Amino acid sequence: MPRQWTASPIAVPRASAADYLKLEKRLLLLAWLNSLVGYKTNAELLSDIKQAGEGFDADGRSYVYHHLVGRGAKLKVGLADLQQYDDNIRNHLAAINQRRPEPITLRYFQHLALLYTEVFLDLRFNRPATLLQMLNEFVRSLNARKPAGDPLEPEFAEADLNKLAYWMATGSGKTLILHVNLRQFLHYHKKPLDNILLIT
Repeated sequence: MPRQWTASPIAVPRASAADYLKLEKRLLLLAWLNSLVGYKTNAELLSDIKQAGEGFDADGRSYVYHHLVGRGAKLKVGLADLQQYDDNIRNHLAAINQRRPEPITLRYFQHLALLYTEVFLDLRFNRPATLLQMLNEFVRSLNARKPAGDPLEPEFAEADLNKLAYWMATGSGKTLILHVNLRQFLHYHKKPLDNILLIT
């Protein structure tokens, strides 16, 4: 007689705050992007930026833009670039909202995801050598501050610049972000594409 298999519950330990921080500290691209807007950690960024209003003012500038500009010298993204990124996000969102009965207003964390995508794609397609140099200078700076014996972070290679991953909570609007990301990619990628394969 064949053996019967029964499923038994498996205890899976919950991730602790320390485990969460370990993951965050391994996300070098995120840490680099955070540093460009003047934050040392993702928690610090999100805690501060959620104070910014949502949406755009009468002049078409987002409140996230104003909040970041208010950081003064901590902001490492050029003002002209930041304005262009803000314009792009507003235009992409307007296109997404064009046929929606209820227009979407971006939450602060969604706006940040799109802003970070703008920064990355602009550098990736328009100044890839600069992007690689900036990332590796950041990695070397991190490695120089590590205690002796700690493993060093590897530097980025050009092939590493072809992938982006988004770390977002369930229910945070990843599908909406995906739609805008596609428009962002097509905006910066000027070469014709044979097709786009979307796997969810």
